Amino acid sequence: MTANELVGKVKNLPPVSHAALKLVSLLDQPAISNEDIVQVLKCDNVLTAKLLRACNSPYFGLEESVSSVDQAVLMLGHQQILHIVLTLAFGGAMALPLPGYAIESTELWRHSITTATAAEIMAGGAIIMNVDGPVAFTVGLLHDIGKLVMSQALTPEFQALIRERVAQRGISRSEAEQEILGTDHAAVGAVLLQSWRLPDDIVEAVANHHQPPLEPQPRLSAVTYVANCVSHLAGSAPGWEGYAIRADDNVAEALGLSAGQIEELVAEVTGALTKVDQFMTMA
Repeated sequence: MTANELVGKVKNLPPVSHAALKLVSLLDQPAISNEDIVQVLKCDNVLTAKLLRACNSPYFGLEESVSSVDQAVLMLGHQQILHIVLTLAFGGAMALPLPGYAIESTELWRHSITTATAAEIMAGGAIIMNVDGPVAFTVGLLHDIGKLVMSQALTPEFQALIRERVAQRGISRSEAEQEILGTDHAAVGAVLLQSWRLPDDIVEAVANHHQPPLEPQPRLSAVTYVANCVSHLAGSAPGWEGYAIRADDNVAEALGLSAGQIEELVAEVTGALTKVDQFMTMA
């Protein structure tokens, strides 16, 4: 079965705001102005209302109430607005339980926000790649979105076979999915993002987040790979997948990260988990 076939068969994936997708599509442009963001968000009344409610929540603790999108972008900045919009747009779907992965409610969502946090920290740190923080946050948030589709295809029989391959042969969850189903959640997620017309670098990062190419130079998928591993090491591992993650030191080295820097990153992300849990309440 191919990734395209699986995405074509999906039945009950919740709809995603066109305004949120448009906002993500703007990330590959050289510069995004506040006015660009305001105009996109004003096209979605429901998302705008949710955004304003989130901006006025205790999480931000603003002294002045926010009454318009223009004011929200001005007060919080477009990077923070992107965080909120993506949380509102995808949180409902990604916070659902996924029986095919033995993932309980909010587990995948917490892992996704934690990975997004790790990726954004990396983008602002010492990696040799020049990665924009909003782009890094976005790919971290969406890297496992293919599981929403794959979960529907994972019958108890398939689940048992995948676990058996992982346990007996020591391969990764992604490799076991490919052997049993002919594709994996990373490929499925990439097809889904392509259907939403998201930027190619974001699609690449999701498609290859378990096996990032390093030649001729590392790409965004390498950042996503390390951020995902860091998220697991920080204690955010949905379902039983934490036992099926394989870390490749070559990826971190290709980004210019030493073992000591990875340890520091894990500690920083672990320290941010309380904030992650608070952020989840906005979805």
